[in-house]
Amino acid sequence: MPTRVSASGVVLVLALSGLGCPQSSFGQDKSAEGSAFQSKVDLVSVYFAVRDDKKRLVSDLGQTSFSVSEDGQPQAIKFFAHHTDVVLNVGVLLDTGSNMAWILGEEAQASKMFLRRVVRPTDLGFIVSYGSRVETVQLPTSDPALLRVAAESIGKGAAIGLPERAPAEPGIWTGGTVGINGRNPLDPNRESHLYDAIRVSTHRYLVGEVGRKAIVVVALSGDAKSESTMADALEALLGNDVIAYVLQIYDGSKHDNCDVLHIYQRDSSGEPLLKKLAEATGGRMLEVRGIDKLEDALDEISDELHHQYSLGYYPENKNWDGKFRKIQISAGEKGFKVYARKGYYAKPPAAKVAATQ
Repeated sequence: MPTRVSASGVVLVLALSGLGCPQSSFGQDKSAEGSAFQSKVDLVSVYFAVRDDKKRLVSDLGQTSFSVSEDGQPQAIKFFAHHTDVVLNVGVLLDTGSNMAWILGEEAQASKMFLRRVVRPTDLGFIVSYGSRVETVQLPTSDPALLRVAAESIGKGAAIGLPERAPAEPGIWTGGTVGINGRNPLDPNRESHLYDAIRVSTHRYLVGEVGRKAIVVVALSGDAKSESTMADALEALLGNDVIAYVLQIYDGSKHDNCDVLHIYQRDSSGEPLLKKLAEATGGRMLEVRGIDKLEDALDEISDELHHQYSLGYYPENKNWDGKFRKIQISAGEKGFKVYARKGYYAKPPAAKVAATQ
């Protein structure tokens, strides 16, 4: 498992993580001195964000503004904090199943700017690409130079196995029927191992890490041909307290009547599956109307990651039966919406300890 040291070079290895249901994970509780944090195996800790009725971040609330329940039963909050200064482990998962240079160039530029703004010296950032295969472009590191070079390599195509070229050069087109930003179409039959990428990233780079953990998925389409299911991906995310944000790219050339670049999978009620996945982890899905708007969307995610709260509680129910338990956090102010994971699996403390060793 990567430690908090800089990785050297751009490395290509299989990576990415999966979706799953939240579990009672290692929480963080303040020590007697009030400055250090110590692991408590039976503590449930949750990182979350709050937005008002105009979708603006609210970051100045105190503990008394919140209540938490588990399976409908009120729980006593044992710690509460604003966590702009807590260690962050974040991965950017880029859909690179396109050999169109301009799309790869936009992804490279936006990712470079995002990681520069969000990863501090105490944090770790990594980059994974996915298409017909899942590859690690940059191992977890706090080195801004390594992250910058790795992101730029996406735009050149070299990081995903294409012949290296300048980002401005014309892309190679593979056909298809749906375009983006009024340009040539993306192949609608291409592979997109999105669920595999989520699952591998989580298990390889986020299991056992302390502090806040998040992945940001830049998706040109839904999943296609993954060996992992959405349930596998969600289980991995929730089981390791990872927040997932999904940036769903739409064709921005038609403004109010934007066509999706590719048909996204939806559930029986018509709701996008990727939206359900993100919201189950405490994240969100953002609709990006044109890939040239990607950098603005990543800025929004960066801002949210820097304005999070956390709370922790010891469950009243001590029956560690492995079943899923629902968590609900409420804010006292009317119109405020809390973005937090939906629950966890009540695994025995001993099992949780073993899983992190």
